[in-house]
Amino acid sequence: MGDEGKILKLIKEQVGSDNQKGWPVAVKDRVSYFCGKEGELRPANVAVTFLWTMRDSVLPKLDKKNLAIATNFYTPAGLNGMIRNILGNPCIRYIIILGEEYASKDGADTKTEKTSANALRAFFEKGIDENRQIPGFEGAVHFDKHIPTEMIEKLKNNVQLIDLNRKYPDYDIEKKIEEANKLMASLESKPPFLDEPKTFDYEEASESFPHEGGPIIVSSTTIPKTWIEIMHYIYKYGKKNLMNANTDRWVKEVNNLVAVIHDPQNMDLSINPFLVPLTPEKIKAYQTEILSPKLPEGKAYTYGNKLRAYYYPDAKAIKNLLTTTQYKDFEFGQGPHINADVVYKGETCEIDQVQGIIEVLKRDQYSKACIGMTWHVADELMKKHKSSPCLTQIQAMVVDDRLNLTIYFRSHDMAQGWPENAYGCAAIQKYIADGIKAEPGILTIISSSAQIYKHYYKQIEDMLKKYRKYEAVYSDPKGNFLIEVKEGKIVVSHLDPKTHKVIDMWDGENAKDLREKISHSNMIPTGHSIYIGEELAKAEIALINKLKYEQDKELKVK
Repeated sequence: MGDEGKILKLIKEQVGSDNQKGWPVAVKDRVSYFCGKEGELRPANVAVTFLWTMRDSVLPKLDKKNLAIATNFYTPAGLNGMIRNILGNPCIRYIIILGEEYASKDGADTKTEKTSANALRAFFEKGIDENRQIPGFEGAVHFDKHIPTEMIEKLKNNVQLIDLNRKYPDYDIEKKIEEANKLMASLESKPPFLDEPKTFDYEEASESFPHEGGPIIVSSTTIPKTWIEIMHYIYKYGKKNLMNANTDRWVKEVNNLVAVIHDPQNMDLSINPFLVPLTPEKIKAYQTEILSPKLPEGKAYTYGNKLRAYYYPDAKAIKNLLTTTQYKDFEFGQGPHINADVVYKGETCEIDQVQGIIEVLKRDQYSKACIGMTWHVADELMKKHKSSPCLTQIQAMVVDDRLNLTIYFRSHDMAQGWPENAYGCAAIQKYIADGIKAEPGILTIISSSAQIYKHYYKQIEDMLKKYRKYEAVYSDPKGNFLIEVKEGKIVVSHLDPKTHKVIDMWDGENAKDLREKISHSNMIPTGHSIYIGEELAKAEIALINKLKYEQDKELKVK
C-alpha cells in the first residue's frame, strides 16, 4: 500500500467526536457534503464553504471530483470544527470561499463585520495569539486547549485560502460556482501536509447546578443586560444534552427559557457583551430583513418572508370570506378589510400576518387572537430536518395601553442567535405599536430549547467574568415591605410600589411564622427574599430582647 493509501486507511479508522469511525471527525451531521459520504474516501484537495447561502443553491452545481468537503459556515465559532476536520484529513490543501457572508447583508459592511468569512480571513492572515485567539475575534472564537498550537499553525501555513468573494465581488453565485469548478480542475495536486490524521479530546464545561427543571424566567431592562443574565442561567443550570441523534453537537440546554425585556426599544450599545459585538448597522440590517416580505435569493426562508408573505395555496377560499353567506357573521363583518393584508398571485396568495395583527387591533385593542405563524405543517413534515424555522409564533397584546409582544422559538442558539433575534423582534413590536398608535411595552421571548453550544463555553465564561457585575437593586416592581414591631408582634405591610398604599399585611410572633405566611402569598425575587429574611431575624431578636427595632438600621445588642 502506497503513502496515499496508508493515510486514507488511517483517516477512515480514526474515531470522531460522535464516537464513530471515519471522517469528518466533528459536526458530521451538519456537513452538507464530504467525499466518502456516498462511496470510497478519496484524497481530494479542496474544501468549499458557501457561508450563509442555501446549500441546495450550490451543492448540485459543484464538481465533486477533487472536492473533499463542502458546507455552510455561519459563525466564527465554526472555525473549531473546521480545524478539527482538516487536521483529521490532511489531504485538504485548499479552502474556497463563496456565497453570502451575512444573514442580513443589506446595510451591513461585510469588510468590517465580525462574520464567519472575516474570521476565516483573519485566521489565515494573522494566525492565533498567545491566548489561542484570533486578533480581532477574541470573544468570538476559542481554540480548544487540546488542539496543540503547533498543529493549528501548521494547518494555517500549509492550507491555502482562495477567496472568490473578494476576487470577484460583482459575480453572482452562479459565476462564483463556475470559477470554483475551474479551480478544482486546475489546482496543483498536493500531498497531505501531515504524515497521519490527528484527532483531539474536547474541553468540558463545569458541571450544571441542580434545579427543578422546566421554565427559568430571566427579567431585565435592555437586550444586552437580559442576554448576560440568560447566559448566566443557562451556563449554570443548563442540562447537558444532544441537539439530535447521531451527532456530536453537545449543548447546555434549558427547557423553556422565558426572557422578559422591559425596555426592548433601547438601542444603547455602551454595554456590548455579545460574542460577536453588534453594531447599529448590523442591527438595522437584521431589522430590515425581519420586517420585509421579500425572500432573498439563495435563502430557504426568512422570518420576515414567513410572517409577511405567508403562502396559502387556495386564493379562492380567501376571496370567499368577502361574500359567502356562511361568513356573514364575522366579528368585524364582511368587507374589503378581510383581505386587505392578502396579495393574490393567481390561484395562490400571500398573507401579511403582521399587517393583519395591526388591522385587528385597530378594531379591537383587547383582542387575544393576534397570532402570527411561520410554521407550514405540510412543508415541515417533509423538510423539518434541515430548514424549518426556529421562530414559530408571535402574539401581540395590548396591556395598560402598551403593545406587548410574545415570541416563541422551538429551538434557539442563545449565544449567537438570540441577540439579533431579540432586536429583530423589537422591530416587529415597534412596527405593530406604531400601526395602532400605541407605545411598545414588554417583549417576552420564550425559547423552548434554549441552548449554548459546547464551542461557546469558554467564550461565555470569559464574557460573564467581564460583564456580569453585582448591582444592588432596592426597588421591586412587585412592591415594597415595611417591617415594624407593634404590641408584642412583628408586623409586615406590603406596599404598592406606585401609590404606597398597604395592599397586604401579616403579623406574627417570630420570623419563621412570618416567613411561611409571606412566602405562601407572594412572588419575591431571591435578593429581596434574603433582605426580608435578614430584617425578620433582626426584628425577632429585638422582640425577644426588648430592643428597639428600625428597618434598615443596625440592631444595637447590649
